[in-house]
Amino acid sequence: MMAAILRTALWIGVIDALAGLAILGFLYTPESNLLMLGVSALLVVLTAALLLVSSSSGAYALVHRVAPWRAIGPAMRRLLPVLVGIAVIGLVCGAAGWFESWWTARAGQVDAAAIVAGDITNTRPIHRAVHWAVAFVQWVMVPAWLATCLAWAAAYERRDVLSLKWLTAGLHWRVLLVTAVGVALLVWLPWRYIYWRPRGLSASTVELVFLGAKLLVIYLLTQIAWAITLQVAARRVTPSVPVTAPPPPA
Repeated sequence: MMAAILRTALWIGVIDALAGLAILGFLYTPESNLLMLGVSALLVVLTAALLLVSSSSGAYALVHRVAPWRAIGPAMRRLLPVLVGIAVIGLVCGAAGWFESWWTARAGQVDAAAIVAGDITNTRPIHRAVHWAVAFVQWVMVPAWLATCLAWAAAYERRDVLSLKWLTAGLHWRVLLVTAVGVALLVWLPWRYIYWRPRGLSASTVELVFLGAKLLVIYLLTQIAWAITLQVAARRVTPSVPVTAPPPPA
């Protein structure tokens, strides 16, 4: 199982890195004429396509226990339900962010209402609870839903994914727990040390190499966390049409 997770993490990491190069090319493309505008649009489409290919093929590979590069074709044939799922998850994630912005803009009114209602002057726990509730939705529930959506798309028929039953399946305690632990230990904790460097690191070249290595490690840990979430979601589905290995060459 660990080998499959590491292979999937490496696969997704390489393709996502290519997507990063594509978006970097978009940012540095001068949109001075119609040709450059077309190149910019093509780079944006390429970025989106690569991101979809990486996670969709990774989820399909984990569900059917095949190599990720063999899962590109079948995964791409299931893109429509995946896109619908991403749209639904995006709306939920955006709604959570909008609610936090709305709450923050009215924090003074909430404080005043708390004083009037119960003479409560310390409202920090309330605001902190709202912040962490939104963070839980965006950083735990959203990845759990996305992984479950990809696993359902890989395992079931299109109508099963479009029924949105994966929304409730993604709230299983095991999926949420593994996602939360992965985000905390492999994403949030490493990013806490993004500005850390050993004392005495003065040479600019050495410092640049150290920074690059540190960012690479954090990037790989993030991909491993995502692959673990995909693996947990994949283990909770049963493929309706099992994939058989191709016949050996004559």
